[in-house]
Amino acid sequence: MNKNKFFLAILIIFLGVLSRILLNEVMGIPNFEMVTSFSLVSGSFLGGVFAPLIPILIIFLSDIYFGNSIIYLFTWSAFVLIGIFGVIFKRNSKYYFLKITGGGILSVLFFYLWTNFGWWLTSGMYPMNSQGLITCYLAAIPFLKNQVISVLVFAPIFSLIFSLIFNKFFVKKTKKHDPVRNSAYKLDF
Repeated sequence: MNKNKFFLAILIIFLGVLSRILLNEVMGIPNFEMVTSFSLVSGSFLGGVFAPLIPILIIFLSDIYFGNSIIYLFTWSAFVLIGIFGVIFKRNSKYYFLKITGGGILSVLFFYLWTNFGWWLTSGMYPMNSQGLITCYLAAIPFLKNQVISVLVFAPIFSLIFSLIFNKFFVKKTKKHDPVRNSAYKLDF
């Protein structure tokens, strides 16, 4: 295992836990979070075992603080799948910046549908019929709005930061006259 990737993963997990706690406690805006963006971008840049491991550790460690309820299965699996989803985005692909942001929006929609289905299924707050499910989804729209805004803010920022980190610590230096190899991690807007 590459030790730079390992230390970067530890840093992302630490920042993810800290941001989840601070954004929730300090700002008090439900579902305004960095975890979706961290999951996608770290899955894209680090891949492999890091794609599911980073989001699950961020959620697990921060849930120790929050003490979340029976919805664990749904939130945890959603973030793991979002991290894995990030792997399909090639960090050096054309229009990466836009693709990762669009992927963030799709990830938020998936998270919204999956976790609210879980809430409807397990909370007992809504009737166990289609009207109850629809009511559950409608009640969660403010949370969806906050999560979309957060991914529109954080996914582009993290993709830029990760690109700079990878250029500095992970890309082997090549001769200046080799434009193909030197441009491997440039973001194409």
